[in-house]
Amino acid sequence: MAMQNINEATQQLASLIDRLRPPTATDAGVAERRVRSEAVRLAACPADARRLCDSVAVLLGLPRQGSLYAEAGVRSALGFWLELWQRIGQRILPLVPDDSRLHNILRRIFVRADDHLWVAAVADEAWLALVAAIGGDSVHGGNPASVLFNNLRESVRLLSYRLAGAALDRELLRAEPQIETHDSPFLAQNAALLPLLEQARVGAPVAFGDVDAVYELLQRCDAELSHIRLRAREKGISIRLTYQLSRLEQISRRLRRLLDILSARDDETRLRRLVGLMKILVRAEQSRDGVAGFVRDDLSLLARNVVDHASRHGEHYIAENRREWWAMCVAASGGGIIIALMAIVKMRLALLHLPPLTEGVVYGLNYGLGFVLIHLLGFSVATKQPAMTAASIAATLDETRPGEWGKLVDLAQNVVRTQFISVVGNVFLALPVACLAAWAWFTLAAVAVVPDAKAVLMLKEMIPVHSGVLFFAAVAGVGLFLSGLVSGYFDNQARYHDLGPRIAVAPLFSPLGAQGAAWLGDYLDKHYGAIIGNLFFGMYLGMMGAMDHLTGLPLDIRHVAFSSANLGAALAILDAAVLRELLPWAVAGVISIALVNLVVSFSLALYVAMQSRGMGAKPVFALGLLVVKRFAREPLAFFTPPPR
Repeated sequence: MAMQNINEATQQLASLIDRLRPPTATDAGVAERRVRSEAVRLAACPADARRLCDSVAVLLGLPRQGSLYAEAGVRSALGFWLELWQRIGQRILPLVPDDSRLHNILRRIFVRADDHLWVAAVADEAWLALVAAIGGDSVHGGNPASVLFNNLRESVRLLSYRLAGAALDRELLRAEPQIETHDSPFLAQNAALLPLLEQARVGAPVAFGDVDAVYELLQRCDAELSHIRLRAREKGISIRLTYQLSRLEQISRRLRRLLDILSARDDETRLRRLVGLMKILVRAEQSRDGVAGFVRDDLSLLARNVVDHASRHGEHYIAENRREWWAMCVAASGGGIIIALMAIVKMRLALLHLPPLTEGVVYGLNYGLGFVLIHLLGFSVATKQPAMTAASIAATLDETRPGEWGKLVDLAQNVVRTQFISVVGNVFLALPVACLAAWAWFTLAAVAVVPDAKAVLMLKEMIPVHSGVLFFAAVAGVGLFLSGLVSGYFDNQARYHDLGPRIAVAPLFSPLGAQGAAWLGDYLDKHYGAIIGNLFFGMYLGMMGAMDHLTGLPLDIRHVAFSSANLGAALAILDAAVLRELLPWAVAGVISIALVNLVVSFSLALYVAMQSRGMGAKPVFALGLLVVKRFAREPLAFFTPPPR
């Protein structure tokens, strides 16, 4: 009989939601009008209102439902990976629904996956009018209300225990050892809250001052979590710590919301807060098994730390004065010399005609070790800068006040002029050095670096309208963007795992002596991410051609520095007649490849950096407009050294 009452009540409320639901979930205006119209109708039809009131009373009076209020929309204690696999499993093979549990009943009432959109968009006043028309006062005053508030109190008790347990969590203790001290707010809030819950259970009055003390302790908990986040920007962070921080922040918010309901000073305020809780629960239950949103939310902090490490590297790629600008030119020129030699080595490796996979690995090692050498010598690759400088621009956008946008324009101008001189340094050294190396090879070995037919093919592969050059340049741009993320990620890992200090004391490096081991640890702590990122990018470039052979997909790369080196080698090999026909197109191709490389890598890096900070596209468009205005007034300032 009880189950029959639950089913009838559920059907009654499901029919109500069907009448309120708008044609599209985003049409909040229609939804609100329907809610208000239904409130007017029920006020004129007491019998219908009474049936709905009884249905609400049946569902709110269900015992042992505290887990819904405590857990819906709050991360579990499983951890990121276990919860991810659980969600995937439940999407493939859902659990058997228990119709006596409120969270399953909510899904039967709000049957569409996007119902939470219009439920949240309807104003609280409209929902309160509907509650009053149904008979909210009678629901509030009887046994169902008593059961509801008992459930809410049990939810508060459960959440308080879970928050206190954070004081013993291994990851949090590692990030902030002070949490385990005797005055930890995580423990103190539990000690202060449990007596209040016991007083409320036996019907004794609870002083509002005591509740305020609990709120103050919860604020201290939030401050501790924020402090750990700030430390993570310097010390690094793991996926598990990211998940745990997100979970504790959700527990703290939910605990505060439930306390707001229980400590409300009047019925109207309590009902308003219950409406807010209802909106949260509907959204939480409809996204309970979601995978994409779960991954996006829990990786946001990790992405933020990765981007922050990239932004710190990006600051080194922005010249603010003439000395730095010319230093970037010299560093890029050194990189261009090594890139030219890498291109010559790659041409000779191609003549070995190795199997596709072996060839891809060999090419990747040639590129990767060459990029690492460039980094170790203090030189630079121009196309690697956008992934770093985009993170710096996003960080500055996030921290700049509205009246300081002139500084942002100055930063963008410095980024452009530094990027320009870096590309010039790479290209204008890679081209003549490759030409000289090809001529020297022919002079010393009496054979060309590559056959004439191959040299002609290299030039044709640069022509913008042939062989998907711009698409392949975009593929290289994606690799440049990914290498920036890889560098930031491994920098984060180096800080999180104390790579430098551990190397300094590791017995493995004791033959170097204390000073040598400390130097090595400090060097790797600073350059570990850059070394791994360069190796990744080299293997990405080398393996892309192999993926073309292995998968049949039209995949390849075009990188501006290597294309300019190929052009230089072709100048030393081909005769004037062939060059006269192909050279203008090849030069246009090098310029096009440079633009696509830079634009793709910068756009992707800026998008990720903005998303990791929770910022939309509006600030970027506003900054872009100001930069265009500056460029219209002073175009040469974007390509010449900074003023003295």
